[in-house]
Amino acid sequence: MDWVAHARALATEAHASQRDKAGRPYIEHVARVAAAIHDDDAAKAAAWLHDVVEDCPQFADRVRDFPQPIHDAVTLLSRQSAPDAAHYYANIRQHPLALKVKLADIADNADPQRLRLLDPELAGRLQEKYSAALAELGERRSPQKTGSPASPQQRLQQMMEAARTLEQLVRAATGRSTTDCDLPAHQAALIQARDLVFAELEAQMEPEAFMIWRTMYSGT
Repeated sequence: MDWVAHARALATEAHASQRDKAGRPYIEHVARVAAAIHDDDAAKAAAWLHDVVEDCPQFADRVRDFPQPIHDAVTLLSRQSAPDAAHYYANIRQHPLALKVKLADIADNADPQRLRLLDPELAGRLQEKYSAALAELGERRSPQKTGSPASPQQRLQQMMEAARTLEQLVRAATGRSTTDCDLPAHQAALIQARDLVFAELEAQMEPEAFMIWRTMYSGT
């Protein structure tokens, strides 16, 4: 059985009448998520199916026909699989196949070109949502001990917000592309502070999650 082809056919049928927030056929998003996964047929099949259980419950029974790893991943990717967001992301984080698909899903949803098609207020809310998801999913497997009462995910969200704020301040202060040596001391210090926060954030996150987050904000 070609499970990838089977998954593609089921997803195409299930999402046939659906549109995304920009008014595009929803299956286009699903296809891009699947296309982003290489050399892993189980993950690619799960990517085709990743929204079927949640968004097309009338087709959920047919997902049970797939091999157990694919079925389990698709089940975890449904919001109904957990009582709240914390448990939802924790379960995905512990399942490599589901995690691979979820990161590809966020990468596509957070693509700056897609966000620019939306109302700015909605795009901003979605950016915050995807940042929170990446904080939950993107923590390094062996995080450094900080001594902070905040959880590692909360610390990542705090650093993400600090990095965004510093980036906005740098852009407002400089107003142009320049080097540190061209700037007054206080502006150069601001750039240095931004770069330090970005470097620490990168050190605390898995590379793929960090790049998704960085791309989302660099292009909008």
